Amino acid sequence: MQNIELLAPAGNFECLKAAVNNGANAVYLGGKNFSARAFANNFDEEELKRAVNYAHLHDVRVFVTLNTLLTETEFDNAIKMADFYHDIHVDALLVQDLGLYYELKKRYPDLELHCSTQMHVHNIEGVRTAKRFGFKRVVLARESDLELIREACKEDIEIETFVHGAICVSYSGECLMSSSVKGRSANKGMCAQCCRLRYELYDEDGRVKTDTDYLLSPKDMFLLNDIPKLIDAGVSSFKIEGRMKSPAYVGLVTSFYRKAIDAHLNGEHFDLTEEDLKKLKVLFNRNFTNDLLYKRNELFGQKTPNHLGIKIGETLYYHKGLQYIRLSDELNQFDGIRINDFGCNVNKLYVDGLLVNKAEKGQVCAIESDTPLKGIVFKTQDFLLEKAILETKEKKVALSMKIRIHPDENVKVELSHNGVSYTYVSEIIAQKAQKAPLDEEKIVKQFSKLNETVYYPEALDVDSADAFLSVSQLNEIRRSCIEAFDEYRLASFHKDDILPDYKAFELKDEETTGDMHQEDDVITLDENTYDISYVINAGSQYPQTDKAVICEFGGLLKTYDHKIAYYTLNCCNSHTYEFLKSLGFEHVVLSSELKESQIADLIDGYERRNHAKIYPYVLGEADRVVMYIRSDPFGKYMKDEKHYFLKENQNTYAIRKHKQITELIEKDKHFNEENERYGRLFIHLKTD
Repeated sequence: MQNIELLAPAGNFECLKAAVNNGANAVYLGGKNFSARAFANNFDEEELKRAVNYAHLHDVRVFVTLNTLLTETEFDNAIKMADFYHDIHVDALLVQDLGLYYELKKRYPDLELHCSTQMHVHNIEGVRTAKRFGFKRVVLARESDLELIREACKEDIEIETFVHGAICVSYSGECLMSSSVKGRSANKGMCAQCCRLRYELYDEDGRVKTDTDYLLSPKDMFLLNDIPKLIDAGVSSFKIEGRMKSPAYVGLVTSFYRKAIDAHLNGEHFDLTEEDLKKLKVLFNRNFTNDLLYKRNELFGQKTPNHLGIKIGETLYYHKGLQYIRLSDELNQFDGIRINDFGCNVNKLYVDGLLVNKAEKGQVCAIESDTPLKGIVFKTQDFLLEKAILETKEKKVALSMKIRIHPDENVKVELSHNGVSYTYVSEIIAQKAQKAPLDEEKIVKQFSKLNETVYYPEALDVDSADAFLSVSQLNEIRRSCIEAFDEYRLASFHKDDILPDYKAFELKDEETTGDMHQEDDVITLDENTYDISYVINAGSQYPQTDKAVICEFGGLLKTYDHKIAYYTLNCCNSHTYEFLKSLGFEHVVLSSELKESQIADLIDGYERRNHAKIYPYVLGEADRVVMYIRSDPFGKYMKDEKHYFLKENQNTYAIRKHKQITELIEKDKHFNEENERYGRLFIHLKTD
């Protein structure tokens, strides 16, 4: 049977247990630093050790997200965290920062590395580049369609795809909106979700009428019904988004995708019932879509960016502090509801003037309210459903035991699970039976008491002859052998030690050179013209020239006589700079998110390690693209002959369609002061 992994999110330990107990084969989680979900609870070091042990004993792999961009002063701490993750035997690290990849690959040749979706692998050349770099797996961009997924799965590398949860409106790793507006970089795990804000659309004549103000707020991904096609395409791992979600959400979503995967692998068909779909929606939904998979453009149009819930009734009248509601679905005490902008948990529920814990469909019920409410009633939290999910029985794994009890011998127990075998020899020596020897039934009974462990007894083989042990001795042996077997299994995840005596890549001083200028699809430098490969390069189309500017991961290994690394490659530290230089890049344009002091730190760090001077380029005055959107949120409102702008409070963005991608452009920004230690790059986009 094809080995398909179901990968679930774990924002905390309760989510981890919910994932494990509802069928996940692997979980992904983050530490307290350098994780792309900085505002999830995440795990401290002791919690991480406990989480890894819990998952491993339940046959579940653990992937840790170390997938943010790193400034120079952060880099050493990130390596220390990687050291820790290596020491506690995590199964893989997800990375975004190219410099971190560069160091980890040399430092831990045995440690599995995955390309995070933040690395912006969105084309077939990106997949091939990841394979040549030695990544074990690629997490494809959420924007990937079925055709690309099929092609990617033909390469000799594991392919992981998102199948459920929130969608980024912009390509991950290339969104600068949060950094620009809120000073919170999405590339450092601090996305402010600017896409969920209200926006107004304007042309040169004034505001354009739109169906909603939430023009950038996409629906949620839902590929449950597409699982058969994705399995047949060759996908290795199905990823559920949601490290900020509740344990109940993680448990329910995991359970449904587990059923869908197993059904297809068993040659069966799986469909959610209407009741199942309602459960999914009440836990969290912004409406569901599979549009990206099939290149459709119906991703937007949300009336609200928040959790919608399910409709359960309408308000009737208000009387003496009670709001009366006619129900079209059941409502339970402690459920959460929303009526327009009002939301609450139903702590007291009335039917016919009596306090009840449940009101049925068709009944009129009442809830306490300080003011009259009017509108449709939505259930946004189902107390009983969440309680039932969290009470899911703990997953157990099979254990086989061969127990030898002979007089005047140490008791021996051979334990095996999933190909791992261990022989435990007890200090307890069996006595020769004076009266009734131990019978097999009693031994089996005592060794079957595994409720406090992760195991259930799959097979028990007893070899006993004319021997005697007390019940307490049998119990002690059982507890001790299980404890020893757990330790042995956990130790089997050990990885090799760090490679010693690493020496930095040796490079010569760079020569100073003139300013770069960009216009349209070329950059000029010292009167030389470099053709630009577009940041969004789904078709893997690269310049047919001897001078090129590389803008995305897939082009890193392309061979040119002269090539420049663009700022969209997110060079934030000297290790990334060094890696890019080792790939043959003559010039590197640093990330536009770096501050002056961080640029100085990068230069100093490089010179200190490599004993060579560098002259990187930075953005100067520029019109910078802050979002690249594969879909078209505004197309139905726009006419070709006009120029359009998007406004949010005091922030205005030019809208440009470029190579079938919608761009939001931040106008007239100045990024870094001129400094004799590095050059300047001026970007002039024709957005007027």
